Amino acid sequence: YTINMNAAVALILLFWSVYFFYQNRSYWKEIPLRRLFPLFIIWCAITFVWSNDQSSTITETIKAANLFALFGVSFVLSKIDKTEFKKRFTIAFLLATAIPFILAIYQFATHTGMSIDGTANRLYGAFAHPNILATFALLAFIYFTRNRFDPKEPKLENWLSITVLISSLIFIALTYTRIAWIGLALFVIVLGMAKNWRITTAVIVGGTLLYLSFFPVNKFLNRQFNINLQENDLIARVTSRNEEADSIQWRADVLNKVIPLWAAQPLQGYGYGAFAAVWDESKGVANLWDNTSEAHNDYLKVGFESGLIGLGMFLLIFANLFYLAIKKRDLIFATSILVYLVLSASDNMLHHTPVIWWWFAVWGLWSAEKKK
Repeated sequence: YTINMNAAVALILLFWSVYFFYQNRSYWKEIPLRRLFPLFIIWCAITFVWSNDQSSTITETIKAANLFALFGVSFVLSKIDKTEFKKRFTIAFLLATAIPFILAIYQFATHTGMSIDGTANRLYGAFAHPNILATFALLAFIYFTRNRFDPKEPKLENWLSITVLISSLIFIALTYTRIAWIGLALFVIVLGMAKNWRITTAVIVGGTLLYLSFFPVNKFLNRQFNINLQENDLIARVTSRNEEADSIQWRADVLNKVIPLWAAQPLQGYGYGAFAAVWDESKGVANLWDNTSEAHNDYLKVGFESGLIGLGMFLLIFANLFYLAIKKRDLIFATSILVYLVLSASDNMLHHTPVIWWWFAVWGLWSAEKKK
């Protein structure tokens, strides 16, 4: 007899949040997304009627409800006592980084990281995959960047703040997760352009020229001195693609094969959470030995499972959240949403439960703050 701890915690959170919202119902009308997000959850639940995997539909719908619960609870608690809650939230987030980061250090030191896509020792911390550690470290970097530079934020000790930021950058790098690197670059570039566009533009141009010059320089070193810089895993990950284990090509292949299946039920989809079941039944011989049956693209997943109706609601949630951040003139909040949307185009963010809970809790906290 076994207990699914994720499912148990999700159910506890769901029932507790209903009680919490009832107890604090005077704040309900202030919660952003209070209409649109529950509407999306209801639609996901309705897809149970025609779902190809009804068990997964129940599970994934509860997960979607958990996201709104955490967003709303974080918003309300911040409204009740902004200063104290933010202080406790920051401490809790800091403690949450401790175990995965410490384990990642151990994995690096003992060379016990995962070997995936032709790259050895990819750090994963306490998570199931390096990509999850990468997205968690990226959120930590975003959150503690705001903590350090926003004058209204309760500050960590200077040494602790710097340690967390540098550690986050190192772990993002050593997970070898390209999409997290892109998300980090987007975050830094947007903030840089807002603060000093001239210096940022110069850095971008210089970085581009440096990247382009790498190939002839490496070719010269290889010919003259038998030195190949691409033997370094980090450099190789940035400057080359492994044709035998190309995750980019694999994602494109899955997309091309899934689109015709989606076209058969474009509006209603196959049932929220049913992607893996339908794909396993339909994929050809070339994909039988894939390591996963997941979409690695949340837009494809949500659209395939809940149809264009569900995908439209899903996108509107983020459009409304982004509009709220813009209205508040909160650059880091707005940029974090853009970063998340980029990550969702190449990863299973909705399945990274421990990480995505933090993303939505952070957004709930920031949504409660006054206009800057």
